[in-house]
Amino acid sequence: MFTHKLKASSLHLLLSFVVISLAIGSIVYFWFPNSLVSVSNFKEIALLIISIDLILGPLLTFVVFKPKKKGLKFDLSAIATFQASALAYGLFTLYQAHPVYIAFNVDRFTLVRAVDAKPEEAVIDEFKVSKLSSPKMVVAKIPEDNDERNALLFDVMGGAPDIELRPKLYHPFEENISMILAKSLDPEIIFKNAESQKKLKTFIKKHGKSKTDYAYLPLEGGAKDVVWVLDKKTAKPIDIININPWTTLASNKAKTLLKNDNSTSHKE
Repeated sequence: MFTHKLKASSLHLLLSFVVISLAIGSIVYFWFPNSLVSVSNFKEIALLIISIDLILGPLLTFVVFKPKKKGLKFDLSAIATFQASALAYGLFTLYQAHPVYIAFNVDRFTLVRAVDAKPEEAVIDEFKVSKLSSPKMVVAKIPEDNDERNALLFDVMGGAPDIELRPKLYHPFEENISMILAKSLDPEIIFKNAESQKKLKTFIKKHGKSKTDYAYLPLEGGAKDVVWVLDKKTAKPIDIININPWTTLASNKAKTLLKNDNSTSHKE
């Protein structure tokens, strides 16, 4: 009996593994490129899918399986339906969480998730993308007209979406590369402490060149904020460096202010 149970659950595990691997592998390839997996909510959702479909499903099969058992087909069908429902829910949640746009806004990149994206509101045709497509890099710009700028400011202060969530304000990434690269964080500041220096060295060892060959910009991913590294010559995204840019900048600023205060006190 145990052997039959083990064979049935093992076969179930193998089939589940193949289906889940194909599904999650395709999602990562099309929806979460350039290391975006680690900054989104992908891991939590994928873990939920794996725990239900890859562990609980085969385990239930092991429990209910008995050769020639009356109602075995119903039991297995119920388990398969439960798994399919869990997988469908997980994939839909990943669909909602995946970035449709990667929007540059003033001094940072932000992942605009499918649940928040409104491509139908885009003015430029190339930004009227499908929510099923891979992420599109765009630049969100504040209107140059004073009245429009003031109206936007009041809207945002009142709780309306900021400019990275407004496709009407999207502009081509390729036409704004110089402006984006000019916002690069100073590596001497952002990688000042020992931990961040270690992560920078790991990045350089992996990708080559020197630290001055790259631009370092904040990336707001939803799950966490990191430093996104772009090639200065091509503006192509290379990889992320897993440090919080805001915490690092705030810490360095605080240390500088403290140093200045101490220096002033000594002079007095």
